[in-house]
Amino acid sequence: MRPPRRVEVAVIGAGPAGSAIAAALATSGRDVVLLERDTFPRHKVCGEFLSPEATRCLDELGCLQAFHERKPAVITRSRLRTADGAQIELKLPAKAYGLSRKCLDEFLFANARDCGAQAFEGAAVRKVEVGRRQQRRLHVELRDGDDRSDYMVEADVVVGAYGRRSRIDRRLKRPFFDKHSPYVAFKRHHYIDRSADVPPLEDHVELHAFDGGYCGVSFVEQGRVNICTMVERRLLRDGRIDPEEPFQSLQRGDTPLGRRLATLKPCDVETCAVAQIPLSTKASTHNGVLFVGDAAGMIAPLAGDGQAMAMESALTLAGLLHDRLPRVPRRQWSREWRQRFGVRVRLGSWLQAAIIRPAIAGLLMRLLGRFPSVARALVVATRGR
Repeated sequence: MRPPRRVEVAVIGAGPAGSAIAAALATSGRDVVLLERDTFPRHKVCGEFLSPEATRCLDELGCLQAFHERKPAVITRSRLRTADGAQIELKLPAKAYGLSRKCLDEFLFANARDCGAQAFEGAAVRKVEVGRRQQRRLHVELRDGDDRSDYMVEADVVVGAYGRRSRIDRRLKRPFFDKHSPYVAFKRHHYIDRSADVPPLEDHVELHAFDGGYCGVSFVEQGRVNICTMVERRLLRDGRIDPEEPFQSLQRGDTPLGRRLATLKPCDVETCAVAQIPLSTKASTHNGVLFVGDAAGMIAPLAGDGQAMAMESALTLAGLLHDRLPRVPRRQWSREWRQRFGVRVRLGSWLQAAIIRPAIAGLLMRLLGRFPSVARALVVATRGR
């Protein structure tokens, strides 16, 4: 198979947002091509936590049963801890789940194809430019083993769903691309190795805050535990975090996080890492391209709603496109994105800045411990409708 030369909608990137919008548009009868530069299955740096809002999106996509067939871990409570031992625990408003990106992305991509989208792996979009009659031309490199072929795909609408940062952003001259981000993230799967003096992890998602970063811990499928940490780059420069063994570095010292990590044994999967994580403001449209998911704006990972927000944004834009194609609803999408996600993204960024500063984190923990209703309100404020 080869990409079509002409389509109504071309979607770049087949993560949760890209596969969701491709499936939704194809189901409604639109001509869609989905282009993913990687091949599945693949690992991605991610907390791999699916908030209760995510299941509503999966149900709307018609793949909730397929999701449960993957036997994701069930999560009903959250636990926030600081290095000095302060702790607050909250019951989630509904069931959340843990499922690896390796599993989630693969089955969402298959679902988009089953819904009628023309879906391609190993299809790297090199450039997007304006073509005749204001249509967009995509320069695509299709890889099949060692063979590489160049194709041109012309589309009425181009949707960027390729994640937080890409070379395409540079070529589109998106303003945020040149802004420096101080954050680096690492992820690895583990097994429970032994017991220790730590609270039970079953049914919980833990968030451990420390000076300059935080670390999320929760189960995913097959009894694995996902550890994902986001730290300021200065911790790598001063030697507190070894980029080769970041989780061993976090195990140092008698801290709640150190005790938790001491109970875990790494799986036979390499540590994934990503740098230049942009939490700055982005435009949801630029040069005629519409963006969804992290490409449109990234909520701070500690909010735990990134994957649900990606799918929600995709389904929202799919509704706008279905009503207006072949027109490109730039202004409507910009307004809709700000109304739905703007406050959540700003609040998440503020919470992240607060939690990685011990003095502020301690004050915040005391406040939330004394007024649990405030903590519940913060959870609600970072969630979808």
